[in-house]
Amino acid sequence: MRTSSQLAMIALTMSAFCAIFKIMKHPHAKFQYRYYEIPPDSYTLALLGASWIREYDNDKDLHFHNCLEIGYCYNGGGIMTFGDKKLPYAKRMFTIIPAQYPHNTNSKMGKKCQWEFLFVSVDSFLTKLIPNNTYARTQLIQRINKEALLLKHDENPLIANLVLSIMDEHRHRANLFLESINGLLQSLLINIARFSGNDLIDADAGRGVGAIAASIDYIDKNYVEKITVSLLADICHMSETHFRRTFLESMNISPHAYINRIRIEEACRLLHTTNEPIGDIAIKCGFITITVLNRNFKKIVGMTPTEWRKDSYHYERNRINDTLLPYEGWR
Repeated sequence: MRTSSQLAMIALTMSAFCAIFKIMKHPHAKFQYRYYEIPPDSYTLALLGASWIREYDNDKDLHFHNCLEIGYCYNGGGIMTFGDKKLPYAKRMFTIIPAQYPHNTNSKMGKKCQWEFLFVSVDSFLTKLIPNNTYARTQLIQRINKEALLLKHDENPLIANLVLSIMDEHRHRANLFLESINGLLQSLLINIARFSGNDLIDADAGRGVGAIAASIDYIDKNYVEKITVSLLADICHMSETHFRRTFLESMNISPHAYINRIRIEEACRLLHTTNEPIGDIAIKCGFITITVLNRNFKKIVGMTPTEWRKDSYHYERNRINDTLLPYEGWR
């Protein structure tokens, strides 16, 4: 079951949606959804080692993830694409990319780059860290997800060294390494939030999330059922017009589109973790027919559920163990 902050995280990534909508104006725009499953005893997933020394030149389409992605470039250079922006990168630079944010990495033609990556379940970690203050948690999520960043180590040593320390804890797995990672992660996320600056926080939007929190909880528990905007407005004790406006202003997405995104994310999870027929998954996710699932899935993810399930390019298949650190998220 998702928490309210976990659901809000999807919709609060305002810059990600702006980037997607801007790119979608182009007729041939395509996106790939790459799913990473965080180990149940952790809030981070590390992709380390020689597997990530490679040419990064085969990402023809932009992709996005279900988690915050942090990458560190040790050697090489190329072009990083964030939405419709292209930025040059070089060694000792690192990226911080919110969940749902379209991006890709390309190395210089014929040259290899050395990267390592962290994927972070921000919502789960902050829910544990700040369990009783939805407003403060929402503010942190807004800051962390404000924009995709490409930063230089020498100009941002505190954040860079926290990233490298978490990677090293994953690499060496010394006694109490998970506890150490959690402490470092707390400091890392707070410093990322500080980097965004106080002026980037929209206090009214944060309070708006509180006003519609009951509707978010209802969607979380009942997305399988038919949900109308009028019902959600009644739950929040608002008129339908006022509810639509408050929801859109707070979440940067309409109620109907939000419900569909939650259903599609659950469909991705079931496609990844089960062998259930797609028709059954459609019903379990609140779609009345497989045709409706296919239409919405392709609109949001960029391909059909069958194509997404068959292509291991979009999610890791190997379970973590004590000897295998790299995850096969893309090949």
